[in-house]
Amino acid sequence: MKLIAKRFLSIVLAVFTVGFLLTSQLLSLQVEAKDDPYTALSKATRKYNGVDYSGEYNPLYYYLNYADLREAYGTDANKLIEHYVLFGKKEKRVANRLIGDFTDYVVPSGDVGVTIMQKTKHDNGGMTYDQEVMARSVAKQIANAINDAANQTATSGAGSSSSSSSKAKQIKDVEKVAYAAGVVNAYCMQGTFTTEGKIYRTAYGVFIGGQYSSAGATRALGLILDYLGITWVHKNINTWEDQYCQVIVDGKEGYGDGISASAGYGKHPNEGGKASSAVTYAKIRYKFDVATQRNGQ
Repeated sequence: MKLIAKRFLSIVLAVFTVGFLLTSQLLSLQVEAKDDPYTALSKATRKYNGVDYSGEYNPLYYYLNYADLREAYGTDANKLIEHYVLFGKKEKRVANRLIGDFTDYVVPSGDVGVTIMQKTKHDNGGMTYDQEVMARSVAKQIANAINDAANQTATSGAGSSSSSSSKAKQIKDVEKVAYAAGVVNAYCMQGTFTTEGKIYRTAYGVFIGGQYSSAGATRALGLILDYLGITWVHKNINTWEDQYCQVIVDGKEGYGDGISASAGYGKHPNEGGKASSAVTYAKIRYKFDVATQRNGQ
């Protein structure tokens, strides 16, 4: 169980350093740095009304074990210990260890404390083996091109005499997602939107078959994110609602949308996030173009 806890702690290791303002022409998006919720809860009080419950209560484990408590109290340590003493003990809730096969990601989310992202296996939408091989080949090429552009930009920035200029040119994970979303959108625009047939909801349909939907665009973007090493969850999978990728980027919750060719920190605009804060393909494309042109010189 200690290894599991350490794995969760590592997910948000970079949170303390996240707090920046992009002031270049690409966008004006401010992200607030948040205290690491793991550290805060690990050090949180184990006492209630003068009684020390350390032998049976760990606020971090209690928080992670129960979704209803996360929903009701968030990371409020005082409310958590109060609930445990007044109700949790009687309900035989477990607070001194992680229970079951805990497979959720817990990451900072915008202006709130944390969000819980359930790990799910990403189905391929019904692609055949051959279709998946072809779709993955395209996705890998796109991801490699994005990473190459990012690496070239980082190398150029490291050799720049202007620290402010080099910082402005650094490519962040959220920008990689936005660029990938833009590429997926371009493929979609070359095809036909449909909800009929067998390939419209697959990455193969987007990249090769000339058919797309919200589901297909999400799976196509997801394949690229797999090769970029960016964790994602298929939001609203197998529903008729708008679908997109919920991601972990730069140590925070974010999203990527192949239909709107955008990405961002925090919640998707459909879930109440700020559309004005979106990182769009159109705004960050020049960063990758510069890297590509430099590579060709």
